[in-house]
Order: sequence, then C-alpha cells, then structure tokens
Amino acid sequence: MILQLIITILFTWVALVFVEDSTLSAQKSAAGSKSGIAGTMATHHPKGWQFTMPRGEPLKGRAVFEKYECYDCHEVRGESFPYPTSDPGPELTQMGPLHPREYFTESVIHPDAWVEKKYRSGNGGSKMLDVNDRMTVQELVDLSAYLASLRPPKLAKSVTAVGKVVAVIPQNREIVIAHEEIKGVMDAMTMGYKVSTASQLAGLTAGDSVTFTLDTEKRLIVKIVKVKE
Repeated sequence: MILQLIITILFTWVALVFVEDSTLSAQKSAAGSKSGIAGTMATHHPKGWQFTMPRGEPLKGRAVFEKYECYDCHEVRGESFPYPTSDPGPELTQMGPLHPREYFTESVIHPDAWVEKKYRSGNGGSKMLDVNDRMTVQELVDLSAYLASLRPPKLAKSVTAVGKVVAVIPQNREIVIAHEEIKGVMDAMTMGYKVSTASQLAGLTAGDSVTFTLDTEKRLIVKIVKVKE
C-alpha cells in the first residue's frame, strides 16, 4: 500500500512538472513568434529609407508645365511663358537649386504639405489647383525633373540680405533665417543656410536681426553680422 502510494505521488508530481514545462514552452514559443513578427515588421524597409523619384526628362517636364498652364501662377525667369495672371506663387528658377526632385513632387500632389504664409489661401492651405485626377505618373516624374533643373539667370557672385534668426544649429554649421526678398535671387522666405565657418554663429540666437552675405553659387553664408536694435 505504501509503495503504491509513493508511486501514485511520483506519477502525479511528474505529470504536474510535464504540464508546467509544456505550458512554459508554449508561452516562450508564442512570445518568440510574436517577437519575430515584430522584428520582421520593424525592419520591413531599410534603415534610413526615404521616397525617391525616378530622374525623368526635364524637356518633357517643360511641356507638362505648359500643358497644365502652371505659368498662370508661377513665373519662370528666362522662359517665354506668359506672365502669371492669377494670384502668383513663388518664382521657380530660385527653387531649383534649393530642393530635391521629391520636394517638387510633393508640392504638386500635396501642395498643402508646406505653404509659406504669404502664399496661403483663406483656409490656411495652398492656392494651387488640384491636378491629381488628370496628371499621369510619368508626367509627374518629368515635371519634377524640370522644376528641379531650373536655375536662376546669371547672378552676382554674392548678395547681401537682411533677416531675423529663427534657429541656430552650430553642430551642423547651419542657421535658419526668415529674410526679406533678395532681389533677383529669391522671394522673402524662411530658409536654412550653411555658414563658411562655425565661429560665425557665435553669439547669435533666435530673434536676432542680422545682415548676411550669401555666396549665390554655393548658397553659403560667407559673412553674417548681428544688427543692434
């Protein structure tokens, strides 16, 4: 009787251990499976991935610009398009050197993504017409290429401008300035610029009024001076 009791106890203990081990293994397996799925999802696209446009053909993009009468709102210096008749947006030759193709793509298909204050409509969005239901993907590719290829007519080597500091980023040797129109170069806008030396940023803080000299070819500030108010 005692032996049978001992055997019964042993079998019961072994069964309990087996069930517990099986439960823990199942839980670990499920957790590992979930972890694997999460890991796969987290690395589904390459680190640092960003949207890129095909190169496109600027000449065909110019024809697209004409087809959709983009000149109604945008001047392109040096081109033979009619002068803007509607409420004008920014002049475009100044924009080509400043932005990648993808910026122009977004401006066409999602113009509300970024709108300078002076170009906003009454509801705060862009005044640009929606062409998404008419423009083909290839037309968009070529138009983006054309806009990115634009360059201002021959400019002076350097120009001087005035503005107000929005942010100073010394680790990047960069300063963001809300500046007035730089005649013949670009409209009034808020823009980030590299400076030729990090020491030029010393003593500058957001809100400071400045005058600065811009190398028009390199788009680099070569001199910046704080203005006493």
